Amino acid sequence: MTEKSARGRPRQYDVRAALGAALLEFRRRGYTATSLDHLSEATKMARPSLYAAFGSKRDIYLRAAAQFAGDSVERRDRALFDEPSLPKALDSYFATLVAIYSEGDERPLGCPVLSVITGEATADPVIGAELAAALSRTDARFCQRIAAARDAGQLPPSTDIDAVADMLAALQHSLAQRARAGTALPELERIARNSVALTLKAAGAREP
Repeated sequence: MTEKSARGRPRQYDVRAALGAALLEFRRRGYTATSLDHLSEATKMARPSLYAAFGSKRDIYLRAAAQFAGDSVERRDRALFDEPSLPKALDSYFATLVAIYSEGDERPLGCPVLSVITGEATADPVIGAELAAALSRTDARFCQRIAAARDAGQLPPSTDIDAVADMLAALQHSLAQRARAGTALPELERIARNSVALTLKAAGAREP
Protein backbone atom coordinates (compact mmCIF):
# COMPACT_ATOMS: atom_id res chain seq x y z
CA MET A 1 0.00 0.00 0.00
CA THR A 2 1.24 3.47 -0.85
CA GLU A 3 0.72 6.48 1.40
CA LYS A 4 1.77 10.06 0.80
CA SER A 5 3.69 11.64 3.59
CA ALA A 6 3.02 15.12 4.91
CA ARG A 7 5.59 16.50 2.43
CA GLY A 8 4.05 14.66 -0.50
CA ARG A 9 6.60 11.85 -0.76
CA PRO A 10 5.07 8.40 -1.27
CA ARG A 11 5.74 5.96 1.54
CA GLN A 12 5.40 2.21 1.35
CA TYR A 13 4.16 0.14 4.27
CA ASP A 14 2.64 -3.27 4.79
CA VAL A 15 -0.81 -2.90 6.38
CA ARG A 16 -0.92 -6.42 7.79
CA ALA A 17 2.59 -6.19 9.22
CA ALA A 18 1.89 -2.78 10.74
CA LEU A 19 -1.32 -3.98 12.40
CA GLY A 20 0.42 -7.11 13.65
CA ALA A 21 3.21 -5.03 15.19
CA ALA A 22 0.66 -2.69 16.76
CA LEU A 23 -1.29 -5.56 18.32
CA LEU A 24 1.90 -7.03 19.73
CA GLU A 25 2.60 -3.70 21.39
CA PHE A 26 -0.91 -3.59 22.86
CA ARG A 27 -0.49 -7.13 24.16
CA ARG A 28 2.84 -6.31 25.77
CA ARG A 29 1.81 -3.06 27.45
CA GLY A 30 -1.98 -3.18 27.74
CA TYR A 31 -4.32 -0.77 26.02
CA THR A 32 -3.99 2.23 28.35
CA ALA A 33 -0.21 2.09 28.69
CA THR A 34 0.31 1.89 24.93
CA SER A 35 0.85 5.35 23.46
CA LEU A 36 0.93 6.52 19.87
CA ASP A 37 4.68 6.94 20.29
CA HIS A 38 4.94 3.25 21.23
CA LEU A 39 2.85 2.32 18.20
CA SER A 40 4.90 4.57 15.95
CA GLU A 41 8.09 2.91 17.08
CA ALA A 42 6.63 -0.59 16.80
CA THR A 43 5.25 -0.08 13.31
CA LYS A 44 8.20 1.99 12.08
CA MET A 45 5.72 4.66 10.96
CA ALA A 46 5.80 8.34 11.89
CA ARG A 47 2.86 9.42 14.03
CA PRO A 48 1.24 11.52 11.28
CA SER A 49 1.55 8.60 8.86
CA LEU A 50 0.19 6.18 11.44
CA TYR A 51 -2.83 8.37 12.11
CA ALA A 52 -3.45 8.96 8.42
CA ALA A 53 -3.33 5.23 7.71
CA PHE A 54 -5.31 3.85 10.65
CA GLY A 55 -6.83 6.66 12.70
CA SER A 56 -6.79 6.99 16.49
CA LYS A 57 -5.25 4.60 18.99
CA ARG A 58 -8.66 3.03 19.47
CA ASP A 59 -9.05 2.62 15.70
CA ILE A 60 -5.64 1.00 15.45
CA TYR A 61 -6.45 -1.47 18.21
CA LEU A 62 -9.85 -2.40 16.77
CA ARG A 63 -8.40 -2.98 13.30
CA ALA A 64 -5.47 -4.96 14.68
CA ALA A 65 -7.74 -7.12 16.85
CA ALA A 66 -10.09 -7.72 13.92
CA GLN A 67 -7.18 -8.81 11.76
CA PHE A 68 -5.99 -11.21 14.45
CA ALA A 69 -9.48 -12.65 14.88
CA GLY A 70 -9.83 -13.17 11.15
CA ASP A 71 -6.46 -14.88 10.95
CA SER A 72 -7.06 -17.20 13.91
CA VAL A 73 -10.76 -18.08 13.59
CA GLU A 74 -10.19 -20.85 11.04
CA ARG A 75 -7.56 -22.46 13.24
CA ARG A 76 -9.78 -22.32 16.31
CA ASP A 77 -12.91 -23.48 14.52
CA ARG A 78 -11.07 -26.35 12.86
CA ALA A 79 -9.97 -27.56 16.30
CA LEU A 80 -13.46 -27.23 17.74
CA PHE A 81 -15.69 -28.47 14.92
CA ASP A 82 -13.70 -30.83 12.69
CA GLU A 83 -13.15 -33.50 15.37
CA PRO A 84 -16.33 -35.61 15.89
CA SER A 85 -15.48 -36.53 19.49
CA LEU A 86 -16.49 -33.70 21.84
CA PRO A 87 -13.76 -34.39 24.44
CA LYS A 88 -11.05 -34.48 21.77
CA ALA A 89 -12.45 -31.37 20.08
CA LEU A 90 -12.45 -29.40 23.32
CA ASP A 91 -8.96 -30.58 24.24
CA SER A 92 -7.73 -29.51 20.80
CA TYR A 93 -9.51 -26.15 21.00
CA PHE A 94 -8.11 -25.25 24.39
CA ALA A 95 -4.63 -26.46 23.44
CA THR A 96 -4.82 -24.07 20.49
CA LEU A 97 -5.94 -21.20 22.72
CA VAL A 98 -3.30 -21.88 25.36
CA ALA A 99 -0.62 -21.80 22.66
CA ILE A 100 -1.91 -18.38 21.52
CA TYR A 101 -2.13 -17.07 25.08
CA SER A 102 1.41 -18.26 25.82
CA GLU A 103 2.99 -16.32 22.96
CA GLY A 104 5.70 -13.91 24.06
CA ASP A 105 9.46 -13.84 24.36
CA GLU A 106 9.74 -12.82 28.00
CA ARG A 107 6.35 -13.79 29.45
CA PRO A 108 2.97 -14.96 28.14
CA LEU A 109 1.00 -12.19 26.44
CA GLY A 110 -2.47 -13.61 27.09
CA CYS A 111 -5.53 -12.99 24.95
CA PRO A 112 -5.37 -10.10 22.44
CA VAL A 113 -8.84 -9.05 23.63
CA LEU A 114 -9.52 -10.22 27.18
CA SER A 115 -6.03 -9.49 28.45
CA VAL A 116 -5.75 -6.09 26.76
CA ILE A 117 -9.01 -4.13 27.00
CA THR A 118 -10.92 -5.47 30.03
CA GLY A 119 -9.93 -2.50 32.18
CA GLU A 120 -11.13 0.01 29.58
CA ALA A 121 -14.54 -1.56 28.91
CA THR A 122 -16.47 0.57 31.42
CA ALA A 123 -14.79 3.86 30.47
CA ASP A 124 -14.99 3.57 26.69
CA PRO A 125 -18.34 2.46 25.19
CA VAL A 126 -16.74 1.43 21.92
CA ILE A 127 -14.13 -0.70 23.65
CA GLY A 128 -16.84 -2.08 25.91
CA ALA A 129 -18.91 -3.05 22.89
CA GLU A 130 -15.91 -4.80 21.34
CA LEU A 131 -15.36 -6.80 24.53
CA ALA A 132 -19.05 -7.73 24.71
CA ALA A 133 -19.02 -8.82 21.07
CA ALA A 134 -15.96 -10.99 21.64
CA LEU A 135 -17.63 -12.67 24.61
CA SER A 136 -20.81 -13.22 22.62
CA ARG A 137 -18.88 -14.86 19.80
CA THR A 138 -17.24 -17.22 22.27
CA ASP A 139 -20.59 -18.12 23.84
CA ALA A 140 -22.17 -18.76 20.44
CA ARG A 141 -19.27 -20.97 19.31
CA PHE A 142 -19.53 -23.14 22.39
CA CYS A 143 -23.34 -23.36 22.19
CA GLN A 144 -23.08 -24.51 18.58
CA ARG A 145 -20.54 -27.22 19.44
CA ILE A 146 -22.43 -28.46 22.49
CA ALA A 147 -25.70 -28.59 20.54
CA ALA A 148 -23.99 -30.64 17.82
CA ALA A 149 -22.62 -33.07 20.42
CA ARG A 150 -26.07 -33.43 21.99
CA ASP A 151 -27.66 -34.07 18.60
CA ALA A 152 -24.99 -36.69 17.90
CA GLY A 153 -25.83 -38.52 21.11
CA GLN A 154 -22.64 -37.60 22.95
CA LEU A 155 -24.60 -35.67 25.56
CA PRO A 156 -28.00 -36.44 27.10
CA PRO A 157 -31.06 -34.98 25.33
CA SER A 158 -31.78 -32.95 28.45
CA THR A 159 -28.37 -31.20 28.36
CA ASP A 160 -28.53 -27.53 29.30
CA ILE A 161 -26.53 -26.24 26.34
CA ASP A 162 -26.18 -22.70 27.71
CA ALA A 163 -24.94 -23.95 31.09
CA VAL A 164 -22.23 -26.15 29.58
CA ALA A 165 -21.21 -23.37 27.19
CA ASP A 166 -21.01 -20.95 30.13
CA MET A 167 -18.60 -23.26 31.95
CA LEU A 168 -16.38 -23.61 28.89
CA ALA A 169 -16.40 -19.86 28.28
CA ALA A 170 -15.45 -19.27 31.92
CA LEU A 171 -12.52 -21.66 31.46
CA GLN A 172 -11.39 -19.74 28.39
CA HIS A 173 -11.52 -16.42 30.24
CA SER A 174 -9.64 -17.89 33.21
CA LEU A 175 -6.88 -19.26 30.98
CA ALA A 176 -6.47 -15.86 29.34
CA GLN A 177 -6.00 -14.12 32.68
CA ARG A 178 -3.75 -16.84 34.08
CA ALA A 179 -1.53 -16.59 31.04
CA ARG A 180 -1.37 -12.81 31.45
CA ALA A 181 -0.34 -13.35 35.07
CA GLY A 182 2.60 -15.46 33.92
CA THR A 183 1.32 -19.02 34.35
CA ALA A 184 3.52 -21.36 32.33
CA LEU A 185 2.26 -23.28 29.30
CA PRO A 186 2.33 -26.77 30.91
CA GLU A 187 0.25 -25.53 33.85
CA LEU A 188 -2.27 -23.88 31.54
CA GLU A 189 -2.54 -27.12 29.57
CA ARG A 190 -3.13 -29.09 32.77
CA ILE A 191 -5.84 -26.70 33.94
CA ALA A 192 -7.55 -26.87 30.56
CA ARG A 193 -7.51 -30.68 30.38
CA ASN A 194 -8.78 -31.16 33.92
CA SER A 195 -11.48 -28.51 33.60
CA VAL A 196 -12.76 -29.94 30.32
CA ALA A 197 -12.87 -33.43 31.82
CA LEU A 198 -14.80 -32.27 34.89
CA THR A 199 -17.22 -30.18 32.82
CA LEU A 200 -18.02 -33.08 30.49
CA LYS A 201 -18.37 -35.49 33.39
CA ALA A 202 -20.84 -33.14 35.07
CA ALA A 203 -22.75 -32.87 31.79
CA GLY A 204 -22.98 -36.65 31.42
CA ALA A 205 -20.90 -36.81 28.25
CA ARG A 206 -20.10 -40.10 26.56
CA GLU A 207 -17.83 -40.97 23.64
CA PRO A 208 -19.50 -41.48 20.22
